[in-house]
Amino acid sequence: MAISSLRDLLSGSLKRAGVLRSVRASMVVEAANRMIPAYLPSFRSRDVQAVSFQKGVLRLRATNAPARHLMKTHEADLLTKLREEFPPAKIERIQLIFSHEPVRYELS
Repeated sequence: MAISSLRDLLSGSLKRAGVLRSVRASMVVEAANRMIPAYLPSFRSRDVQAVSFQKGVLRLRATNAPARHLMKTHEADLLTKLREEFPPAKIERIQLIFSHEPVRYELS
């Protein structure tokens, strides 16, 4: 009994503090980074990375145009797989950012 009430207390605290949203965003980014290499040739597998998930938008950073183009062609499939794995996250769309340097989303 005490364990379940402690679990309920922690769950409620996480929701109120917004920690649950942060944890879910981190999990979506990590899952995307696990899935992305399957859509790219092995020599391009590090050219696209998920960098953030905020307000339903998963942001991917591509370091070169060919990798961005390849990922753009598989964007719908990646979105479908992520939605299946994380239904409560409400992933609305993917935004591909072309950048050689870390973007502001990675620094915050």
